Amino acid sequence: MPEQAKEIVIRNLIEALERLREDVDRMELWTAALGCLQHPILDYQPGERHLLRPAPRPQAGNTDR
Repeated sequence: MPEQAKEIVIRNLIEALERLREDVDRMELWTAALGCLQHPILDYQPGERHLLRPAPRPQAGNTDR
């Protein structure tokens, strides 16, 4: 019986360490993302070029709504 309890404790410790490693990996990822967001994008120059064309504006006198 004590051997079974020992195995359960060992298994629980191993699972806890695996979760801790995943949490540390997640923390490193979010820390890196936050670090990237703290600096402006280099060489960014807004322009008049758009990927989507603007919606056509209704013509004057057109009241077909």
